[in-house]
Amino acid sequence: MKIGLFFSRSGGITDKVVDIDYLARHFSQEHDAIVVDDFFKPEGIKTILDQVRTNPYDAVVLAGDSPMNYSNRKSADFVVNQLEAAGININKINFANIKEQVALAHPGQPQKATEKARILVEVAIEKVRNSRPVKTRKIAPHPAVALIGATPGAMLAAQRLLERDFKVYIIDTADNLREFRNKGYQDEIASVYTYVKMNPFTSFMPGTQIDDIYGYPGRFTLHVSSKNGPEDITVGSIILANTADPEVTQYLRPLVHVDINDAGFFKPVNPDTLQVFTNEKGIFLLPDDEEKEISYIVALSDSVAFAVTSFLEKREISYRIQVSEINEDLCSGCGACVKTCMFKASSIDPLKNISVIDEQRCKGCGNCVTSCPTGARDLLTYPQKYLTKAIELLAGGMEQAEPRILAFLCEGCGYQALDLAGVTGIEYDINVMPLGIRCGGNIDTQLILEAYHHGFKGIVICKCGDTDCRNIVGNTDLDRRANLFREILRSRGIDSENLRIVEGIRGKENICVQSVQALCEEIKNGGGN
Repeated sequence: MKIGLFFSRSGGITDKVVDIDYLARHFSQEHDAIVVDDFFKPEGIKTILDQVRTNPYDAVVLAGDSPMNYSNRKSADFVVNQLEAAGININKINFANIKEQVALAHPGQPQKATEKARILVEVAIEKVRNSRPVKTRKIAPHPAVALIGATPGAMLAAQRLLERDFKVYIIDTADNLREFRNKGYQDEIASVYTYVKMNPFTSFMPGTQIDDIYGYPGRFTLHVSSKNGPEDITVGSIILANTADPEVTQYLRPLVHVDINDAGFFKPVNPDTLQVFTNEKGIFLLPDDEEKEISYIVALSDSVAFAVTSFLEKREISYRIQVSEINEDLCSGCGACVKTCMFKASSIDPLKNISVIDEQRCKGCGNCVTSCPTGARDLLTYPQKYLTKAIELLAGGMEQAEPRILAFLCEGCGYQALDLAGVTGIEYDINVMPLGIRCGGNIDTQLILEAYHHGFKGIVICKCGDTDCRNIVGNTDLDRRANLFREILRSRGIDSENLRIVEGIRGKENICVQSVQALCEEIKNGGGN
C-alpha cells in the first residue's frame, strides 16, 4: 500500500517539542514523508494536494493537529474534502494527533514526546492499512425543510426559505404558533407571520408528534402522527428550532442523534463559529432565546436559513456509508444485533436467516459488533483487527516507560477531553497512551484482555456522560458489560480497580485526565496488581 504521510509543524507549536524532521526521516524509509508548516494554511494545503495529485496514493495520514479540528472549526474540513476530491477514499484518510495529545500535553519532555509521537503515527498508518474503503451515495436533495418548533425564530427562518421557493413544514406538538413575549418584537415581525401563513408552500402541522426519522442527508423521511392520523413527509433538511425546552430535547434526541450539553440542550459543533451546525449532516440548530436582542435573533435565523439553502441547492449531496458490515459466513441469525440496535438498523432476513443492515438508519456506533456472539459484525471505520494491532503498537513502544496506561477515548467526549487538556495546559503522565474509538459501546471485553496481555498496567475508558451519548445507549451498555467483566479480571489475578470507566468532561471538570493521572499515581505508589 502506498501511503502519503504528511507532518505539520502546526505553525511552530508542535515542533517546539516533537522532532518533526526526525520523524519524517524515520518514516521516509517506507512512505513518502513530507513536512509542511501548517495543514490549515494555503501553502501547506497546496503542497499536500500537489503531492497527492501527482502520486497514486492508496491512503493519506496527516500527522499534526487533532482530527477534531477538521470538523469543529469553520471550513477546516476543506483539507479532507480536497483529499477526497483528489481520489482518496474518506476511510483511507487518517490522523495522528501529535499536537494536542503529545506536544501540548508533554512540553518539557521532547525526547519522550518524539518517541510517543512516532508510536501514534504508526497507529494511524495501521488504521488506513486495515480499513476498507467506504462507499459514497449521491443524493439529489429534496427541496423541502422541516422546522421542528413553531418559534418566532422558526418563522423568520421560514420566510427566508420560502423566498427561495422551498417547501416548509412547521411542526410542533403545541396547537398554536408561539409569538414573542415582547410586544414590541411581535409588532416588528408581524408581517413575517403574515407572509409565512399565507404562502402556499407553507404547511403548518400543529399538535403533531414525530415518531421516527430516517434516511439520508438531503432526503429524510419523518413519520408523524397528528389529529389527522399518521403520515410520512419527505424533506431535504431539518431545523431544530425549539431548543429551549429540555423535555423536547430529550424526546427528539433519539430521533436526530444530535449531541447535548450538560444543561440538557442540543449542542452545536462549535458555539463560536458553527453555532447552527450539528454533527449530523443536514440537521441544523436554531437556538431559541428570547432574551437576546431581536437583531441577534433575526441574524441567527438568517444564518440557519443560509446554511440550509447552501446545503440543499447543491446538485448532489454525498453521503458516506460508514456502517457496520456483516460476514454472512459467520452470522447465525441469532438476532442479538437487532435487540442491541437503538436505531432500528438491524433486522433478520427471513429467507437467508442472517442479519441485514439498513444503511439509512445505521450510525456505525459499534454496539452490534460487541453484541455479536460469532464475530460476524465489524465496523468499517474502526475494524477489530486495527484496534487489536493498535493496542499492540501502543504497548510495544516506550519500553522503559512504566506504568503504561491505555486510555480508550470515545469520539463524543473522551477524545475531546484529552485534546482539551493539551490546549488548556493540563499535563499528564507521558506513559498514558491514547486510542480513539467510535463509541464506548464499541469496546469489546476482548480488547481489555488484549491490553493487559500486552503489558498495560491500567486502563481508563473515557466515555460520554449518562445523558449525552450521541449513540444513546453506548455508554450504559459499556458500563453493564465491563462491570460484569471485572470478575473475570479478578479470576486472572488482575486488580479490577485498575479498569476505570469515566466520563470525558463534566461541566468544566476534565474527569478523563484526572482519572488517568490518578491511576498512574496509584500504580506508581504500589497500588494494583
